[in-house]
Amino acid sequence: MSKNKRIKRSPNKRNLGLGRNAKYAAKNALAQAYGGDAHYSTRFTHHSRFLSFLDWLSNIDPPITDLRSITLEHAMKYGEGLATAVQCDEMEVSYAQNLLSTVNVVMRAVRLDREISLSPSQVVGKRSYIRETLPDASWDKIYQAVELAEQQGNIRGAAFILMTRAFGMRAREAALADLSRLKKELDLNGSVHVLEGTKGGFKSEDRIIQIEAEQRRALEYAINAVSESGTCLIDTNDSYKEFLNRCINPVRPLLKAVGIRCPHDLRAEMFIEVYERESGQQAPLKQCGAFDRDADLLGRKAVGRHGGHKRPTVSTSYIGKRHRTNREGEETR
Repeated sequence: MSKNKRIKRSPNKRNLGLGRNAKYAAKNALAQAYGGDAHYSTRFTHHSRFLSFLDWLSNIDPPITDLRSITLEHAMKYGEGLATAVQCDEMEVSYAQNLLSTVNVVMRAVRLDREISLSPSQVVGKRSYIRETLPDASWDKIYQAVELAEQQGNIRGAAFILMTRAFGMRAREAALADLSRLKKELDLNGSVHVLEGTKGGFKSEDRIIQIEAEQRRALEYAINAVSESGTCLIDTNDSYKEFLNRCINPVRPLLKAVGIRCPHDLRAEMFIEVYERESGQQAPLKQCGAFDRDADLLGRKAVGRHGGHKRPTVSTSYIGKRHRTNREGEETR
């Protein structure tokens, strides 16, 4: 976030002078905090989550419609409601934490202080970063989703699905990938590097993706989806923000329609394949068969390289928890 010294608030004006409408005021505060048009995805996500808090505030007695009236007690009661939803299995603890964390972020941006701030893990419980369910993003389902996107005329969205699944790219990486460079690397080396749009700008020369049939088909489809003057899936006249709204968000319901929970599961499915190829054993998520911890480490390191992570432990969120001991082929309980 940007420094608060140059930003002022008007305590005597509705929503501290950020706007007459609380939704707009929160959006305005986030734009000021993160700086103009920067960090669009982060601002969009926080604003979307904050709407849940505003909706809750509008239904209490008396209702709150002015950001000036929000107190720490309101945040605590909202957190208690989220904790109850988690305990009743109505909400994942990770999502509840995200909702409460957003309250912290937005209220800090609105008030320019930390007076309204809670610990999400203490209020709603600790989250687990261990994947416990298979992503179920088979290529049959991928092609079904691609066909649905084509029917809607969202060719770049269809290409996004293929690139994410084939290369294990994050959304921004798939959107910004230099397709011409990838094609040249493929023709020269039979492999490609993921360099554009990486998280935190972290670029690793070790992040080499070997090209097989599915990767080749995905890349060729993406190249055909862009104009001759384009170098990536984002149109030359668009921004990432516009690509997100126009191409990525519309494919989310299509993925769900074919049984894929979210785009992140496309990445997870690819990494399960990487793990099993490199380790020679099934992913821990599948909970059966022999398990060798030395082979497991090789598989996790490969997942870390392919995913652009510095630490192999991050692979747990894609392939599941590592077994404590070697297993001689008996079924895991």
